[in-house]
Amino acid sequence: MAFEFLTPPTEAPFPWRQRAQLRWRDTAVTIDTWLVEMYAVNMAGTVGANPIATAYVASTIPSSNEATLNMETWTASSQGFYAPYLTFTTGSKPTPSVEAISVFYENTYGVQFQFYSVTGGVKSALQGSHNYIPIYYATNQGWDWSQDFSDYFPDSATKKGWMTDREDTTYIRVDMAPEDEGAATLLQMENYSYTYDTGKDTANCDWDTVNYTVYYNGTSQNILNLSLASVPTNWESAAQHIPIGPANINDNANWATTYDLTTEPWDYIQITPNDGATNNCIPIRVYRDCRPIKHKPAQLYWIGSRGGAEILRFDGRVKDNYDVGGRDTYTTNLDLESRFSGLGLTFGAELYGNEPERVPLPSTGKRSFSLSEDFFSDAERELFKSAMTATYLMVRYDGKWYPCRMKTTNYAHEQSASKLLPISCEVELLTNLKC
Repeated sequence: MAFEFLTPPTEAPFPWRQRAQLRWRDTAVTIDTWLVEMYAVNMAGTVGANPIATAYVASTIPSSNEATLNMETWTASSQGFYAPYLTFTTGSKPTPSVEAISVFYENTYGVQFQFYSVTGGVKSALQGSHNYIPIYYATNQGWDWSQDFSDYFPDSATKKGWMTDREDTTYIRVDMAPEDEGAATLLQMENYSYTYDTGKDTANCDWDTVNYTVYYNGTSQNILNLSLASVPTNWESAAQHIPIGPANINDNANWATTYDLTTEPWDYIQITPNDGATNNCIPIRVYRDCRPIKHKPAQLYWIGSRGGAEILRFDGRVKDNYDVGGRDTYTTNLDLESRFSGLGLTFGAELYGNEPERVPLPSTGKRSFSLSEDFFSDAERELFKSAMTATYLMVRYDGKWYPCRMKTTNYAHEQSASKLLPISCEVELLTNLKC
């Protein structure tokens, strides 16, 4: 029997933090070991000139030359961990491009594993290859290790498409006020042809336009069509961040007629990716948030378990917390009299009563925001679960975005009831206070 893979994982994108074991064997040859090389690969299947990683892999079952590697571990060492935070103010923006927005970027990556046998120190010809397309920051919990991510491939009007944990029916509901910013994430894989199921190909994820239609009293009021700037060819650009915040899409010259979302009436904005006249997945509906607002709101923005942008609005009173308890670094007495005696300066007795024994040195502290909301829907409370387990978060308060982490360590989710079920949490900024 020649070289073969044993039940290989899909070569379509799926969550990176998910079991991704690749097994292979060749029972027809006698070898000393396997040599595995990993290359960056683009959507057309072209690999880089040099391997990102190379390793000898011993057979786990020598009699059949069967071996195993964990693709998740290999890509962790190559891609590494970096801050995926990016704030667009000028220049490059998400596509379709509208007003400035903060997004998380480079959610996807692509590598190809190439396999060679080694006998007597001689490397064989290429025996086989396998593509692995991890969606970074996406994760499946241990009780849900399915590799099927296809509901998030926007290639059919009935697909969920959007990389979100939000509940979906015939649409995905998001509640936002006119001043809110936000984005949603959508894969574009037109240049990658991989049959992931009978009659289904990732190349059918070929949307090129996002349609924004404003509705009031059930009637369309205005339309905005934004075109994809360019079709991605590299996996780093496969996850496109689509602006969905009313503040992001409001000031755009491409409206069918002049329309101001801050002053004109509207109930919801329907956002649909399409290819020509064909919708490629179910729409997002951004409903106008009319819940009570007594204070400056805050928006919590994070990468959910599907690897895409999630957002919730907190209308309760925000507490802006400063913690400088770590400011305990000092230098010794500066001996001011000896320092200034050469300048002819004299000091009275009052100096010695006020001269510090120790002088504080510059230090750092922590800033955090306490967020609360009394009127989340059941779906929004369900969504909040993924914020608790998210690695990367941002918070928007008073018009500014801040990278942060979830400081709250406990959340007890309750089923719906007649009483209010408020949610509160504390997020700590990832930028130190300068003290």
